[in-house]
Amino acid sequence: MLKSRILTNATPLVRACLSRSPLAPQKPAVAAYKALQWGQECGFKTNVLQVRRGNVVEINNVLAVVLKRESSVMGRGTSTIKLDLQDLLTGTKHTERYRSGDMVEVTELDEHKCQFLYKGEGQLHLMDPNTFEMYEVPEAVLEEKQIQLLLPDMPVSLSMFQPDPDVPGKPIAIKLPSQAVYEVTETHPSAQQANKGTIYKNADLQNGIKVQVPDFVNVGDKVIVDTETGKYVKRA
Repeated sequence: MLKSRILTNATPLVRACLSRSPLAPQKPAVAAYKALQWGQECGFKTNVLQVRRGNVVEINNVLAVVLKRESSVMGRGTSTIKLDLQDLLTGTKHTERYRSGDMVEVTELDEHKCQFLYKGEGQLHLMDPNTFEMYEVPEAVLEEKQIQLLLPDMPVSLSMFQPDPDVPGKPIAIKLPSQAVYEVTETHPSAQQANKGTIYKNADLQNGIKVQVPDFVNVGDKVIVDTETGKYVKRA
């Protein structure tokens, strides 16, 4: 858990700021914003190549959540890393670029083991199976592809930002299990042939997920899918 060293006389303003959604555009008080910046222990430094979607990073004395990370090869073994970021308090989005050797300050988050229940009205509804506490998380924390991969009762990891123990934490990111099992509901003619001769075809899975599967996979079979890439791994 993050430790807070926010100045006592700034605490009411900080609480006012943190009572708002961290992913919605806002205009926080300048004093509270500065107090939050000064009061944080920002976690640890790591190579930008280790930064992932959902991490909270400190960029130019501002805390921001990583919405997307892209890399491109420059040559001579170096890469350019682009981070799409959203200011944790104001909701302002911006982009930062780095070289593969650059270091970034990553803020530690509280991790909660939860179950996904259902989605509705732009919110993902989760429950802590131990305490039965309910969480509503904006769908924006996940890509559309990963929202489709969610299944009822699927175990997920919920990252919460809580700089002050007296203020409720704010949901920042949801991490799905690395792999999950889905049922094949429909298959289509072969899509392509791989180098080793394996023939693939298009398949529809439950929840409307579309993947390419080997020709031997049939309707009613259950398959394992990589939730990071959305690709078929093997038959379950």
